[in-house]
Amino acid sequence: MAGATGRTLFTLSLTRLLPKRVPLPLFPRLRPLCSVASAAAETVDAKHSLLLERLRSRHLKDSAKSVPEARKKVKHVAEEEKERKKEVASFEELGLSEEVMAAVKDMGIEVPTEIQGIGIPAVLDAKSVVLGSHTGSGKTLAYLLPLVQLLRRDEQLNGILLKPRRPRAVVLCPTRELSEQVFRVAKSISHHARFRCTMVSGGGRIRPQEDSLNNPIDMVVGTPGRVLQHIEEGNMVYGDIKYVVLDEADTMFDRGFGPDIRKFLGPLKNRASKPDGLSFQTILVTATMTKAVQKLIDEEFQGIVHLRTSTLHKKISSARHDFIKLSGSENKLEALLQVLEPSLAKGNRVMVFCNTLDSSRAVDHFLGENQISAVNYHGEVPAEQRVENLKKFKSDDDDCPTLVCTDLAARGLDLDVDHVVMFDFPLNSIDYLHRTGRTARMGAKGKVTSLVAKKDLDLASKIEEAIRKNESLDAIRKESVRRSTARTQVTEQKEKTKKLVKVSNFKGKSSARTSSGNRSGMKYAKGSPVKSIKKGVYISKSGKSSSASSFSKGSSEKTQTSKMVNATKSTNSKLNVVGFRGKNSSSNNKEPGL
Repeated sequence: MAGATGRTLFTLSLTRLLPKRVPLPLFPRLRPLCSVASAAAETVDAKHSLLLERLRSRHLKDSAKSVPEARKKVKHVAEEEKERKKEVASFEELGLSEEVMAAVKDMGIEVPTEIQGIGIPAVLDAKSVVLGSHTGSGKTLAYLLPLVQLLRRDEQLNGILLKPRRPRAVVLCPTRELSEQVFRVAKSISHHARFRCTMVSGGGRIRPQEDSLNNPIDMVVGTPGRVLQHIEEGNMVYGDIKYVVLDEADTMFDRGFGPDIRKFLGPLKNRASKPDGLSFQTILVTATMTKAVQKLIDEEFQGIVHLRTSTLHKKISSARHDFIKLSGSENKLEALLQVLEPSLAKGNRVMVFCNTLDSSRAVDHFLGENQISAVNYHGEVPAEQRVENLKKFKSDDDDCPTLVCTDLAARGLDLDVDHVVMFDFPLNSIDYLHRTGRTARMGAKGKVTSLVAKKDLDLASKIEEAIRKNESLDAIRKESVRRSTARTQVTEQKEKTKKLVKVSNFKGKSSARTSSGNRSGMKYAKGSPVKSIKKGVYISKSGKSSSASSFSKGSSEKTQTSKMVNATKSTNSKLNVVGFRGKNSSSNNKEPGL
């Protein structure tokens, strides 16, 4: 026992002589092999890893549910998403040859647009594609640059020689003006990448076109009707056609060009169906694509790949959209004048869109009466005169005229327009997109002003909301607008019926009180005049109703007077505007101006 006690005392004395334990925070890099803190950290890490595992399993479960839905998507959507992820910083990355790159540098273009970044490689890979992007996004170069390179490559690989009347590429456009536009771009490329191109379009003389086709050619640009005419007359043959481009494809299939397009494509499809027949590559270009047209294209061109940019069917971010809602009392022409004056004072180029020829003529006449220079552009203006009017509109003179036009000018024209005014609101959202596409092209700033009548309010409100939310305008359908209009009309009719019932009930009660008052007055005041009896009884018996009726009469008179004042002031006062600048919404009741 004593020995044990001695050993204990000896141990305690030794521990006192040992140095005290240094606190751990003085040596942060030194960690004990095992401690309470490390055990707690391991517990936290375990909980964290367990939470991550649960989140991962939940994500996998949710993605597994969405797999069947994703598989239902069509092929072109998958291709679209795949191609969209590729960001291209320069044309050198697209695989263009040196001579084509020289043409690009000569144009002063350095960075490709989104549609050029996804379209050029696809065309170079010999794919039949639909290139869909908003107007002014560079779709013409997206197919012309690779097309020229393919023509040059075929010459080098196969030793193909130019032949008269036998083009290897055909570009079809819906209008003569668009054909001229594409032809000019092709000619500018041909200065560096040597190839021969000619234009055959409606409205031009046949003989000069025949002479140009009799020369060796690589590419023909033209309208469907005139191209078919030259084929039927033997001035042009199908034999070597390997590349076909349909510019403004939605217009081609939606506005009466369908029979001509099918007639042109028929022999090419028959040739390609033969075992040893020459196949052809199809390139369709469009700024809008409705479901009906898309279905038609998929049926006509099986296996075609749809490539779309993120801006398809959406507003252009650099354009401001103003909606002027007219109550009906305003003079619409005077309202147009108020919208035009600020832009014309700044020397801006302005286009005024109308829905009909009569409306276009009326606007043109009104502007002339107000000493505003204007030129017309619609279907009844001869083709040569239309070209002349466009030249005047494009001129850099200080007195540049205002272009008054129909939807004929809404598609394909590459114009430097500062302000688009819709005197008549378009009939659908697709036409709205095409009209607005005349301004804010290739990143430039622009403005769109729409005069919205009562009958157009439903469609305009839906477009206005889609623009504010930066949503696609393609979802706005005529049927939904009609249903909304019908619902509004039914609601208004119900409200009117309720008001009529209330008024009739009020009149019935007041007439009953008046008749009872008359009877009592006649009974107790026979000697007094009838008018005084009625007056005295009316005041004493129905004082409240008389005051109410007199108030209602006074208020109605004031309302009518105020309406008349507003109607007279409407043409002189500034108009109320609901505007949106790009993606951000601006405040209400602002004066229109750039």
